[in-house]
Amino acid sequence: MLTVSGNHKFYFIPGVTDMRFGYHKLLQIIKNSHHMNPMDGSAFVFMSKNRKTIRMVNFEDHAYNLHQKTFTAGYSFMKLEFVDQKPVYHME
Repeated sequence: MLTVSGNHKFYFIPGVTDMRFGYHKLLQIIKNSHHMNPMDGSAFVFMSKNRKTIRMVNFEDHAYNLHQKTFTAGYSFMKLEFVDQKPVYHME
């Protein structure tokens, strides 16, 4: 179970759209490609290409947790907005 509190940091990891990856592969991407520590209590968010499925990996209580959510048709977890003509992704 993911406990969300003010102590958690959430990081969106772009470019990983293959939702077949298990937590081992996702941890490898976090460590090697982004040079981050997946054991620091942060949650790392990965999103499918169509933005309908998300996977989240986090570490707490000596265990890695892998969460997946798939949304119904017509809903996107992340919406693209423009601020001063620059793309900004907004998560709900």
